[in-house]
Amino acid sequence: LATMLVYILTDVEVERATLDKMLREAVNKPTSFNSMSVDSDESTSDTVVAISSNMVPCPSEDELGDAISKVCAELSDDVVRNGEGTNHVLEVAVTGGPSDVVARELGRTVVNSPLVKCAVAGNDPNVGRIVAAAGKFIGELDVNTSTKDKIAERLVIRMGGRRIFEAGQFRLSSSSETELIAHMKAAELGDDGQAAFPAHKRKVEVEIDLGAGEGKAVVLGSDLTHEYVSINADYRS
Repeated sequence: LATMLVYILTDVEVERATLDKMLREAVNKPTSFNSMSVDSDESTSDTVVAISSNMVPCPSEDELGDAISKVCAELSDDVVRNGEGTNHVLEVAVTGGPSDVVARELGRTVVNSPLVKCAVAGNDPNVGRIVAAAGKFIGELDVNTSTKDKIAERLVIRMGGRRIFEAGQFRLSSSSETELIAHMKAAELGDDGQAAFPAHKRKVEVEIDLGAGEGKAVVLGSDLTHEYVSINADYRS
C-alpha cells in the first residue's frame, strides 16, 4: 500500500484542541484508520489531518464530531476496497476480549494472515486458517494460563453469520462449506482492483467471540491476489 495522505477540511468554527480531540477519537473508532490494514505494512509518512478555516459558526460540536467520524470510517473503507489488487474486503468483528486493544490486535492478526488472505482470494472455505490465526494470537497473549484456557473453551467463530468453530470443535458440513463459498463469491469485486470504482460495498464477514470480557473491535483488511504480487514485484522505484 502506498503512503496514505488524508486531509479533512471544514469551515466550521472550532477550537484547535477540540478538533484534535475529535480527530483522535474518530481514527480510533471501529473500522476507522487505526482499525484497517491492507498488507500490514505502514509508511512512516501515513497522515490524517483535519483543518478548519473557522469561517462558519459551529451549530453543534457533537454533530461535527460525528461527521468527522463518519468521513474517517468511509475513507478507511475506500482505502481498503481500493487497495492494490484487492478483490475482497475482509471484516473481522471481535467481541468478548479482555480489552478493546486486545480485540483490535486479534482482528489485525487475522486480516494480516497471508494464509487467511489467500484463502479469501480463492473463495476457499479453509476456516482452519482463521482458527489458526486466532489461536496463534491467543497463545501469545500476555495473560495467565487460566484466562487462556477460558478463552479456548469459550471461543466462537462465525463466517458469513454461520457458526464455524465452537467449544474447541469445527462446526462444518458440506452444505455449510457451500454456503461459505457463496458468501465469499458474493463479496468479490471481480476486477482484481482494476476498476475505477468498486462495484459494491459487500465484505467477507468474520466474527470472533473470545468470551473473556467486554473488549470489542472491528478491523478491515483485504485479500492477497496475484495482481497484488504483480504490482509489488514488477515495478522499480
